[in-house]
This record gives sequence, C-alpha cells and structure tokens, in this order.
Amino acid sequence: MGNMQKEEQQIARIRVIAKVDYLPATISFVREVSTKLGLASNDAGRLELVVEEACMNVIEHAFDPGEQGSFDIIILRKPGQVAVAVEDQGLPFDFKKFEAENDSSLGVMLMKAFADEIHFLNLGRGGKRVELIKNLPYKGVEVYLSEEEKESTLPIQPASKDIPLTIRLMRPDDSVSVSRCMYRCYGYTYSNDYVYFPDRIRDLLESGLLASYVVSTPDGEIVAHTAMYREHLNAKIGEAVQAVVDPRYRGHGLFKKLHQLLLDHAKEKGMYGAYGEAVTVHPYTQKTSISSGGREVGILLGFTPATMFFKRIHEENQQQRRTAVLLYTKTNEEPLRDVYPPFHHQTMLHRIYERSKLNRNIRNAPDLKEQVEIPPSSRVDVKVQTGASRAFMRVTEYGADLDELVRFRLRELCLRRIDCIYLDLPLSHPATPKFCASLEMLGFSFAGIIPEMFDGDALRLQYLNNVDIAPEETQLASDFGKELLAYVIQAKGA
Repeated sequence: MGNMQKEEQQIARIRVIAKVDYLPATISFVREVSTKLGLASNDAGRLELVVEEACMNVIEHAFDPGEQGSFDIIILRKPGQVAVAVEDQGLPFDFKKFEAENDSSLGVMLMKAFADEIHFLNLGRGGKRVELIKNLPYKGVEVYLSEEEKESTLPIQPASKDIPLTIRLMRPDDSVSVSRCMYRCYGYTYSNDYVYFPDRIRDLLESGLLASYVVSTPDGEIVAHTAMYREHLNAKIGEAVQAVVDPRYRGHGLFKKLHQLLLDHAKEKGMYGAYGEAVTVHPYTQKTSISSGGREVGILLGFTPATMFFKRIHEENQQQRRTAVLLYTKTNEEPLRDVYPPFHHQTMLHRIYERSKLNRNIRNAPDLKEQVEIPPSSRVDVKVQTGASRAFMRVTEYGADLDELVRFRLRELCLRRIDCIYLDLPLSHPATPKFCASLEMLGFSFAGIIPEMFDGDALRLQYLNNVDIAPEETQLASDFGKELLAYVIQAKGA
C-alpha cells in the first residue's frame, strides 16, 4: 500500500460573485474538472444541471436585495467518488419561505435523482453547504464473473473442512476477489453497492477509511471477509459494514475469527469501539457479535431494503424491508461522560448502558442549576442514501426552530419517497429530553443509541414513511434483544 490516497483531496475551490451572469462559465468549469476526474460524459452533463440548481438557489435566496454576495464551489475527489459542494455565507436557510412556496432545494436535488449521496450541512458562522456526491463509473464485478458464477441457480457443494485457509489483512489487489465473494453471498442485492466495484473498494482501502480481514484459499480465492469503515481517520468508533462468508464455507467458524480480528484492530488503533447493523432474517451475525462482547443498543425498523437477500439462507421473494439490530462492542475504555436521557426512555437507556458497560453519569436535566441557553437557529446535517432509500439527520446544535426545521426536512424526504429516516440527537446536551419529546410528536420514535458517535452518544430516533414491518419475522439472538424490540415497537405505537 505504498501509494496511499488521502481520505479526500480538494481539486479546486473557486469564489464566484452571486450573479447569474457568471453562472455559465462556472458550470462549464465544474463539468471540465469532473470529466477529468473520471465522470462519464452523460453524468457530467447531469451534474451541470444539479450544480446550476444549487447555485441558483444561493443567488436567489441567500442574500438581501442589493447585497453584493458570493459563494464558493469546491470540487473534491473522495475514495471512489467525485463531490461538488456549494458553500455560502449568506442568510440562514429560510425553510418557512420554501414551505410556503411548496418548494425546496432538497426536493429539487432528489427530483433530479442524480447524486448517490446528498449532504446538507449547516456550518454555523461559516454559512451553509450543499454537497453532491457521485460514484465514479468503475467497472462492475460482472466483468470478472464467469458465466457459471452468474448462474445463481447452480447447486453449491460445501467445501471440505480440510482445505487449509489463510486469514489476513486485506490488500488492495484483493478487491476483485472480495467483490466476487459479495456476489456469491448476495447476488446484486447488497445495499451498499460499492462492494460490486473493485476499484472503489481499493480506493477506500488505500485511503485508510476502510479496514478489512479476508480468508483466502490456497489458490488465492477470497471466501470470506469482514470490514470496518470510519467517517474520518481520527474517528474513535468504526462501523462494521460487511460480514460475508461464501456459502460453500459456512460452518467453518470463519466469521467469528474475522470479527475478533477486526475488534483487535480497533483496539490497537485506540478506538473506543465498533458498531454495526446486524440483519434479523437470521441470528448468526448477532450471535457472533454477542459472543465477542457486542451488546444490543438499538433496533432499526425497516433498515434493510427489501431487495437484499442471502443466497442459501432465504428465498428471493422478500416483499418488504427488514429490521436490523444495532450492536456495539467496546474495545477500549472511553471517557466518563454526562448523559441526559429523556425521562420516558430513562429505564431502557439505563439498561443499555449497564449491559454495554459504558462509563456514563446519567443526569436529569431539571437538576441543572442554570437554565440552558438555546440559540434561535438550529444546525441539522442531512445525508440521503438514494439507493437504500434511507436518510440520516444529525442535530449538531439545538435551536429554537428545531421542530419546524425537522418537520420541513421530514416532509420533503417523505414526498420524495425516502422509506426510513433516522434522527440523531446528542445525549450529552441537557436540552435533549425536551427536544426528544417534541420531535416524537412529529412521528419519530425511539430506536436506540450509538455510543461515541460525536464526542458523546447519539440518541437515535426513527421515522417510517409508509413502511410495513413484520415483528413476528424478526429473529433475535438474545432475550434482551427481544425485550428491546418490544420496547421499540411499543414506542412507535405499532
């Protein structure tokens, strides 16, 4: 891995006066640079339209009449992706005005259906930022598959347990074999579609954001692997994003070994822990995590798309989204933190903390001697995963307008038929109990926590947009998991 890439590289940053006159030249520049970075011509053309829409939104709404404003366009090369961001330091986003006009920048972006991810970031005094992310058009795994491999109905004979297997850290040149392994396990149904693009896996690995262990046969074929992703190189927790074993090698105890190696890796890196979303169509992943010290910290209703299925575990005729279990495994001692759980969820949160052995001081907001000052404007970041039909809202600063802002974003996401919407609140903030109650009035409900998500724990709430769930089909590996599911279902009112 001598040719290490950065987690992201800024290619260009230009500042443009907020006038329509300069827009054609600006958009042309974006197209030329994005093409140089590898976007196909048709994608570059569509990018022009979306960036133009974002710029027009700034020009028309970010500055008072007669004010000489400007905005920045930033082009970034991320692992396997091109990102274009539009930043301005103009007026705060006026969601009430957009709501009255029945329009919004978010709705327009989603209508274009161009970006693979869309981020809306409030930068506080730094202004606001819209970031459009497009996956590069790498060759898909089908280029490397034989006709026999593509024929998913072929019988798969279990491999002999006498075959000597090697477990090791993944190397960039393993990426094709890992993609083939993902195909054998899931077909084309895995929700994180980058696993089908070997060059994108290579980019993530070389950036240091992805760490993976693999199992290889004597002839070099990868038959199992597990991976952990970090949001940035200094992140204190990681997300277990993949855990797969070739159907021929199930029953060899490979996943448990791989999982433990990944936890050891996190421990050596000084990380506090790792979390992951385990499927509930079978209990095997949950059992492995629990046996390695993992504990259930949440239940995400409808998290897994209906299109995802496991070869040789269940049939492909799944008609609805599936529930996932949030599991967290502690790998190093974390700091003692004050947390302010909402009163009506305090008993369950206390149980989660106790079982996870997290170093927490549970406090009641009314015990505070001084009133917490809340600024007028909130800061809420939004990330939309269009393929998996999921959105994540993260509250980075409470403001008096939070309920109205979240309602506005929620409405737009629902209109664009995003199935599952998750909202993360900082449990270290004493205002969380108050805001949690009012946000639940909008239809959000308790999902659980993610420890150490942002210098403290996140309380995760969830909203299902006309998504049916089948609790009776949810397989859970522990009594506490079943208790937590019952609590989440009750909280939702289903």
